[in-house]
Amino acid sequence: MLKKNSVAVVLAVAGLMIGASASAQVYVGGSLGQAKTNVDCAGTTKCDKISATSKIFGGYNIDKNFAIEASYDWLGKIGAQTKEAGVTADHEIKAKSFELAGVVKHDFTDELSGFAKLGVARVTADGKSSLAGSKYTYDTSSTQPVIGLGLNYKISKEVALRGEFESRRVKLFDEKARVNTFTVGAQYSF
Repeated sequence: MLKKNSVAVVLAVAGLMIGASASAQVYVGGSLGQAKTNVDCAGTTKCDKISATSKIFGGYNIDKNFAIEASYDWLGKIGAQTKEAGVTADHEIKAKSFELAGVVKHDFTDELSGFAKLGVARVTADGKSSLAGSKYTYDTSSTQPVIGLGLNYKISKEVALRGEFESRRVKLFDEKARVNTFTVGAQYSF
C-alpha cells in the first residue's frame, strides 16, 4: 500500500510539473535608449549627464501575471571637466549592472500589456580621471534596488515591442546617484 501511495504521489508531482512547464514561457530581448544620471555638477566647467544605454534581458513567465527577469544593462557614461588654478581635469564614469527582478503584468487588450518590476541590481561604476598628464582609474560596486514600469505590444504570438522606464542607484565613492533609463526594444517568447 505504501508503494502504491508513493508512486501515486510521484506521478501527481510529475504531472503538476509537466503542466506547469507547458504553460510557462521563456522570453529574451534587447533594448536601446537613453540614460540620465542625477549627479551634482556644481563646480564643473562641463558636465554631461545624458548618455546612450542598452540592455539584454531574459525572463521566465511563472503564470499570466508574474515573471522573473534577469538583465545586463549598459548604463552609459557621464563626463565632467573641472578647472582649478588654470589646471584642467577630465573625469569619466561608465556604469553597468546585472539585475534580477520580479515582474507583475497586466493585459489591457490581447495585444497591449503593462508591467511593473522590483528587484536588485549589482551596479559597477568604472571611472577615469586625467589631471596634468597623469591618469587615475577607480571602480566601485554596490547592490542597489531597481524599479521599472513598461508596456509590451504583441505584433505576433512570439514577438512583442517593449518600452520601459527603470530607475536604480549607482554608488560613486561615498555618494549615491540615481540612473534613470528609458529604453525601447523587442522581446521574443519561446
